[in-house]
Amino acid sequence: MFFFTKKVFLADAIDGLIDMHNHVLPNIDDGSDSLETTSSMIKLYRELGFSGVYTTPHTMEDYYGNDAEKIKSSFTETKAGLLKDDADFLLGTASEYMMDGGFEDILKTRNFLTLPGNHLLFEFSYFQKPFNSEELIFEMSNLDLKPILAHPERYRYLSIQQMLDFANRGCRLQLNILSLSGHYGSDAKKKALELLKGNHYSFLATDAHKQEHLSKIKEIQIDKKLMPSLQILIKTQMSTFENK
Repeated sequence: MFFFTKKVFLADAIDGLIDMHNHVLPNIDDGSDSLETTSSMIKLYRELGFSGVYTTPHTMEDYYGNDAEKIKSSFTETKAGLLKDDADFLLGTASEYMMDGGFEDILKTRNFLTLPGNHLLFEFSYFQKPFNSEELIFEMSNLDLKPILAHPERYRYLSIQQMLDFANRGCRLQLNILSLSGHYGSDAKKKALELLKGNHYSFLATDAHKQEHLSKIKEIQIDKKLMPSLQILIKTQMSTFENK
C-alpha cells in the first residue's frame, strides 16, 4: 500500500497578509525596473491575497547609493505615480540593510528606515558571516530596534543552531516563501522546513524582485501538516503590523 502526503497550496493561507520584504520600488536596486513593472507586481500581490507591501530596497555600502532620504523620495514619487486602482492597497517603505562596513555608521547616525514596531530588516553576505554580527545585533537592541535577519535559511555557512543562537539574542528570523519550493536550492529548503516546523520564524515574506517570483508563489504546494505552523506565523505577523 502506498501512502501519499497530502499537499495544499501555500497561497491559500496568505489572505490579508502584508509583505514586509520585497524589491517592488522601481529603479532603485536589483528589483522592479519601472513603474509599470511595480504596478503589475501589485496586481499579482492582490491576486495572491496580500493587502499591502512595505518596500525594502537594498542599502549596501558599495552598491545602488541608497540611503534613507533617497528611498523615501523614490517611494513618494512611486506612490504618486501608481494607478488610482491601487489606492486601497497599503504601501509603506523601509529598507533591507546589508551588514557591511557602512552598517555601523548607519546605526550610529540613526539614518535608517524601520518597519512597523521599530523592526529593522538586515541581511548577511552570502559568502560569510560578518565578524562583528553579534555586537551589531546588540547595538540594534540598545537603540530600541527589533532586528530581523532576512532569509537565514539561504546562508549556507549558518547551521540551524547558529540561527537559533541569533534568535536567542533577540533577533527575529524572516522566512523567504520561495525557500519552501526549493527556489534557492535544496539546502535552503531543508533549513526552511526545519525552522518552520519548529516555529522559529517570526516573519515571512516574498523577497520578490520581479513578477516571476510572485507567479511562482502561486504554484507552491506544501505538506498539509505544515499549514498550522504557517498559519501561526502569518497570524503573528499580521498582529504585529495591526498593532503598530
